[in-house]
Amino acid sequence: MFTSILSSKKYWSSVCFIGLGFIIIFSVIEYFMQYSSSTWSTFVEERINHQQWIRYMISRIVGGLVYGMIMGYYFELRKRKSNR
Repeated sequence: MFTSILSSKKYWSSVCFIGLGFIIIFSVIEYFMQYSSSTWSTFVEERINHQQWIRYMISRIVGGLVYGMIMGYYFELRKRKSNR
Protein backbone atom coordinates (compact mmCIF):
# COMPACT_ATOMS: atom_id res chain seq x y z
CA MET A 1 0.00 0.00 0.00
CA PHE A 2 2.91 2.37 0.74
CA THR A 3 4.34 2.16 -2.77
CA SER A 4 0.93 2.46 -4.41
CA ILE A 5 0.24 5.66 -2.48
CA LEU A 6 3.66 7.14 -3.27
CA SER A 7 3.31 6.36 -6.96
CA SER A 8 -0.11 7.97 -7.28
CA LYS A 9 -0.35 11.33 -9.04
CA LYS A 10 -3.11 12.47 -6.70
CA TYR A 11 -0.81 12.00 -3.70
CA TRP A 12 1.87 14.26 -5.16
CA SER A 13 -0.61 16.96 -6.10
CA SER A 14 -1.94 16.94 -2.54
CA VAL A 15 1.65 17.10 -1.26
CA CYS A 16 2.21 20.25 -3.34
CA PHE A 17 -0.98 21.96 -2.18
CA ILE A 18 -0.57 21.03 1.48
CA GLY A 19 3.10 21.97 1.42
CA LEU A 20 2.41 25.32 -0.23
CA GLY A 21 -0.30 26.07 2.32
CA PHE A 22 2.07 25.16 5.13
CA ILE A 23 4.80 27.43 3.74
CA ILE A 24 2.44 30.40 3.48
CA ILE A 25 0.80 29.95 6.89
CA PHE A 26 4.07 29.21 8.69
CA SER A 27 5.83 32.19 7.10
CA VAL A 28 3.01 34.59 7.99
CA ILE A 29 2.88 33.36 11.59
CA GLU A 30 6.65 33.58 11.94
CA TYR A 31 6.70 37.08 10.45
CA PHE A 32 4.11 38.38 12.89
CA MET A 33 5.75 36.69 15.87
CA GLN A 34 9.25 38.01 15.10
CA TYR A 35 8.58 41.32 13.37
CA SER A 36 5.20 42.43 14.69
CA SER A 37 6.40 45.81 15.87
CA SER A 38 8.75 46.29 12.93
CA THR A 39 8.07 47.11 9.34
CA TRP A 40 8.56 45.08 6.18
CA SER A 41 11.95 46.75 5.62
CA THR A 42 13.36 45.14 8.77
CA PHE A 43 12.41 41.72 7.48
CA VAL A 44 13.92 42.43 4.06
CA GLU A 45 17.11 43.77 5.60
CA GLU A 46 17.63 40.75 7.87
CA ARG A 47 16.68 38.06 5.36
CA ILE A 48 17.83 39.41 2.00
CA ASN A 49 20.55 41.97 2.64
CA HIS A 50 22.44 39.72 5.06
CA GLN A 51 22.48 36.82 2.54
CA GLN A 52 20.20 34.61 4.64
CA TRP A 53 17.52 34.32 1.97
CA ILE A 54 18.95 31.04 0.62
CA ARG A 55 18.73 29.36 4.00
CA TYR A 56 15.30 30.90 4.53
CA MET A 57 13.94 29.56 1.22
CA ILE A 58 15.52 26.11 1.60
CA SER A 59 14.11 25.74 5.11
CA ARG A 60 10.63 26.69 3.88
CA ILE A 61 10.75 24.32 0.91
CA VAL A 62 12.07 21.36 2.92
CA GLY A 63 9.60 22.01 5.75
CA GLY A 64 6.68 22.29 3.35
CA LEU A 65 7.72 19.16 1.48
CA VAL A 66 8.08 17.08 4.64
CA TYR A 67 4.82 18.33 6.12
CA GLY A 68 3.00 17.84 2.81
CA MET A 69 4.33 14.29 2.43
CA ILE A 70 3.30 13.30 5.94
CA MET A 71 -0.16 14.84 5.80
CA GLY A 72 -0.76 13.75 2.20
CA TYR A 73 0.10 10.16 3.09
CA TYR A 74 -2.15 10.31 6.14
CA PHE A 75 -5.13 11.62 4.15
CA GLU A 76 -4.61 9.19 1.27
CA LEU A 77 -4.26 6.22 3.62
CA ARG A 78 -7.36 7.23 5.53
CA LYS A 79 -9.33 7.60 2.30
CA ARG A 80 -8.22 4.21 1.00
CA LYS A 81 -9.09 2.50 4.30
CA SER A 82 -12.56 4.04 4.32
CA ASN A 83 -13.21 2.80 0.75
CA ARG A 84 -12.61 -0.83 1.72
